[in-house]
Amino acid sequence: MPTVSSVMTKNPVVCTVPGNIESVVKTLTKIGLTGMPVVNGNGKYAGIISRRDIFRNHEETQTAMVMRSPVPVREDEDVAVAARQMVEQGKRHIAVVNGDNKVVGIVTPQNLLKLAQENYGEKKISEVPYDKVIPIWEKTPLKVMFNVMTISSIFVYVVIDEEGKMIGLITDRDIFDKINVRRDVVSSERGMDEDEDPWSWTGMRNFVQYAVQKNMVEIPSTPLSEVMVTEPKVTYRTSKLKDAIQVLLNGNFNQIPVLNANGKPNGMLYDLNIMKLFL
Repeated sequence: MPTVSSVMTKNPVVCTVPGNIESVVKTLTKIGLTGMPVVNGNGKYAGIISRRDIFRNHEETQTAMVMRSPVPVREDEDVAVAARQMVEQGKRHIAVVNGDNKVVGIVTPQNLLKLAQENYGEKKISEVPYDKVIPIWEKTPLKVMFNVMTISSIFVYVVIDEEGKMIGLITDRDIFDKINVRRDVVSSERGMDEDEDPWSWTGMRNFVQYAVQKNMVEIPSTPLSEVMVTEPKVTYRTSKLKDAIQVLLNGNFNQIPVLNANGKPNGMLYDLNIMKLFL
């Protein structure tokens, strides 16, 4: 297997401690990231902070209180080490450091999917460990769906009709994209100036959950059937893994539903499931 340095994203954007969450949110939103490494005043690795970490600790204001400090991987280590870290942590962002403990890169499942496709692509989906799928009724209100996601920490569900047939897919992003947030509310809360570049508004949709949990906005009671993805990409138990991976790469997806021969949902294949193959 190749080393981490050959697949990592080099020279990632970082934030520092001490620091405040407002600046982290602003940086993640501006660049379109879901997580980044944290460094201390000496420029050395201190931890990782992600969008999910911020959501789960939305009352905290200091970066040090929200970030996690998992063991990073070294740039000269085998990619299997990074894969193991992702699987054991259940997290998608792993910092990469050099011999001086300075951050030189970051690794996510997306960095390893192409390698997995080359090495394990001929496997059938049924040979890969994937997760159980949780169906949700099409008439479920968005507000209820949000509470289900918050309580379960599962952020993607298949949507079914009364006959149990899969008719769509719903993720937290689908919900947040449908919420209207006034620019003046976001600007004042996030410390964004009115004359800033358009990213500060367009990109803010990635952080609507933050606004919801801060009680800045309220989720409507619209049924899932009006918001769900109606023709999601899917795979089947008998399909080749390489084809499913290509769907994930093309769409920058984290998961794909697995259907059985009758076309009914059988599971959910996450990119983290694929990382287990490296172990």
